[in-house]
Amino acid sequence: MNLYFPPFIYSFFLILGTMISVSSSSLFGVWMGLEINMMSFIPMIINLESNKKSSEAAVKYFLIQAIASAIVIFSSLYYYFFNGDVFSIAPNFLMTLALCLKLGMAPFHFWFPEVLGGLNWTNSLLLLTWQKISPLTILSIFFNADIFIYISLISALTGALSGINQTSMRKILAFSSISHLGWMGSMMFLNSALWMNYFVIYSIMSFIMCFSFWFFNLNFFSQLTLIKDLNSKFIIFINLLSLGGLPPLLGFLPKWMAMMVISSNFPILVILILSSLITLYFYVRLCFSTFTLYFQSMIWFQKNKSQKNFFILSILTLFSFVGMIPMSLLY
Repeated sequence: MNLYFPPFIYSFFLILGTMISVSSSSLFGVWMGLEINMMSFIPMIINLESNKKSSEAAVKYFLIQAIASAIVIFSSLYYYFFNGDVFSIAPNFLMTLALCLKLGMAPFHFWFPEVLGGLNWTNSLLLLTWQKISPLTILSIFFNADIFIYISLISALTGALSGINQTSMRKILAFSSISHLGWMGSMMFLNSALWMNYFVIYSIMSFIMCFSFWFFNLNFFSQLTLIKDLNSKFIIFINLLSLGGLPPLLGFLPKWMAMMVISSNFPILVILILSSLITLYFYVRLCFSTFTLYFQSMIWFQKNKSQKNFFILSILTLFSFVGMIPMSLLY
């Protein structure tokens, strides 16, 4: 069923739900903001796509988010009844699991790549960035330290290992997001507010990647080999390596900040660096194939490129080199 409301109506409620969750002083307000945010994002998926994949993605997203929201409101009631009691640790445990499910952190990540695979690049960007603001902010306040650090480390490793054999660009970004959530979660565990800086830089990198893939109409790895222009390949090459965290590009800056925070806990730091190296491995493999392989046959529809959009994309790619500035100032 199509809902004939202008897109800005859904965008307004999407922003409103996030603002309510972030600024609320009660757990009920937090839950209400999450629900408004969820119910405004689902019509955006269906209206902008209007195909079977988008409908399937909307149903999956609704079911997962509804289950997580039910656990959130249950843990809120649990906290209200047992506050100050020996059982008061249970609400934080349940809240942590529910918010990790909403974010798509491992081992609750199975829905995230499937939902992202059915969205267009605009909705993919929203799911990768804006939809994470409320759960991450709440999670930084309510989390059970005993379980949260293990979820973060599992997310970092799962996101890195699961992305190796992927051919869909959306799923590669999905598993990259899961890996980055592991880094942010580890920073939260050590009570560092720098996770917000990490998230802002990650959002900028995700925007550049989604804009690049939208501009070149890229959905699968095989389509990278059909690009003729060397400049276009270079743009994709730089942005992918920046998202993977290769120094001295912009993507290395948040991981550098994270390493400064986590340096006091060496085992956690080793696991996170290992996951980052695995991520960089398959990004470099993608980039190597982009430059070395080329097929003449056009097996997918390549839309006409606007020179204005290409100029904007080139300017955005320059942001990937911003990471060199603080590093040069330090050394």
